[in-house]
Amino acid sequence: MGFRGNERGIVAAATSAGEEFKSANIFNAIEVALSEDGPKLVNKVKGVYCFQVKGGPDGKEAKWIVDAKNGSGSVVYNGSAKPDVTITMNDNDLVDLMEGKLNPQKAFFQGKLKIKGNMGLAMKLQEFQKDTKQLKAKL
Repeated sequence: MGFRGNERGIVAAATSAGEEFKSANIFNAIEVALSEDGPKLVNKVKGVYCFQVKGGPDGKEAKWIVDAKNGSGSVVYNGSAKPDVTITMNDNDLVDLMEGKLNPQKAFFQGKLKIKGNMGLAMKLQEFQKDTKQLKAKL
């Protein structure tokens, strides 16, 4: 009988786009929040975010577009929509920020959080923080 990966407990699975990033769970939670209550979030936020995520596995970078301006909202990996605000962060720092472990003002002044575009919209990130915390509590 030949060697088969599963006999040794090895499971090969194709990863979805961006799933190797720790922050992918954050964007999955935002996507769930938009699917459950998109119109309400879109009405509160009214903006398109681009998250430039650095410091992923093997130094990779990724980009997520979170549209909380149109329809019921959407989350697109490597999307091309024009953002109202671009947020650039390290993968680990973004997770800490969205989970409430990293203070946004402190992160900004330490250079861990870079914002380009509509600063007021960046302040509305807390709307997504609430949803990711609630979703994490359910899991």
